[in-house]
Amino acid sequence: MTIRNITMRCMELNMNESKVLIIIPTYNKGYIIEKTIKSILNQSYQDFELIIIDDCSSDNTREVIEKFEDKRIKYIKLEKNSGANKARNIGIQNARYELIAFHDSNEE
Repeated sequence: MTIRNITMRCMELNMNESKVLIIIPTYNKGYIIEKTIKSILNQSYQDFELIIIDDCSSDNTREVIEKFEDKRIKYIKLEKNSGANKARNIGIQNARYELIAFHDSNEE
């Protein structure tokens, strides 16, 4: 299910009290992650938390993410490259909400 589909479903269910956690695992996507984040921030459903798990990137991914001054964005950088599945699991471990969506770092 895409972020847009989740957004529409939340609105259909009138989920004014529910928050959605969006997890983005990323690795060396500094060149595209800004577009991905902007796409999520521009959704009509705004009651979410965005956790970005950086799988030990060696590019400017961190700097791009830190430009966003939005309290809904949480950035976690792994100390060693462990793969997207491990990154997703760490995002789940940090979840505060029941509804969880995954989004790839190279998608808009």
